[in-house]
Amino acid sequence: MLRGEPLTAIIPVRGGSRGIPGKNLRPVAGGDSLLERAIKLANRGAAIDRVIVSTDDPAMHAIATRHGVQSPTLRPAHLADDTATTLAVVDHVLAECGVDRGALLILQATSPFRTLADLDAVCRLYASSDADAVVSLAEVDEPRPEKLKRLVDGYVAPYLGSGFEGPRQALPQPLRLNGAFYLVGLDAFRRERSFLPRATLPYLMPDARSHNLDSSTDWQVMEAMIAAGHWRLEDVGP
Repeated sequence: MLRGEPLTAIIPVRGGSRGIPGKNLRPVAGGDSLLERAIKLANRGAAIDRVIVSTDDPAMHAIATRHGVQSPTLRPAHLADDTATTLAVVDHVLAECGVDRGALLILQATSPFRTLADLDAVCRLYASSDADAVVSLAEVDEPRPEKLKRLVDGYVAPYLGSGFEGPRQALPQPLRLNGAFYLVGLDAFRRERSFLPRATLPYLMPDARSHNLDSSTDWQVMEAMIAAGHWRLEDVGP
């Protein structure tokens, strides 16, 4: 419970990933799959009242059932292709599972390095505020947006404004969404049709816990960093 209302965790996964085929079922460092890690983390969250897996894949549906979490009927094909938005998938979950109040926590399976401490901190930040949402972010070192370029009529031009040629230390610190946590009140989600409504608070995470898996290169980097001892996977339990 958060603010006296139920918290529903939604894990959206599909079987047709192109960047890393079958990625949500692949074991990480010889252990649990990405989906299993997300489910186990959600099951350990003290503030989470309900965990729902949305998938089009029978194998993933079976994993959800085995771990004792809800999984509605298999996601329709139009919500499982490359054009399907997470917003549309969540709308389907809300309708299928009768979620009508409280807050939503979107846990993408592709963020294996987030921890239970991160989850608890995100929930505490939301509970102790009057914000509409909390989202996880990581700092960006390079490239700085002010230094990016584009082509205009074949010539190099600043991507933003008039450009910037000075030291990066003079620029505000840019942040990126790391995909680990999106916590949003259901009323705000429905009102603004966004996981980042106007009153959204930041939860900053270090690079070592912000790696998101979208491509085969991302997976190779993850394996190399784990093998070198630079990144550590938290034990998510049985």
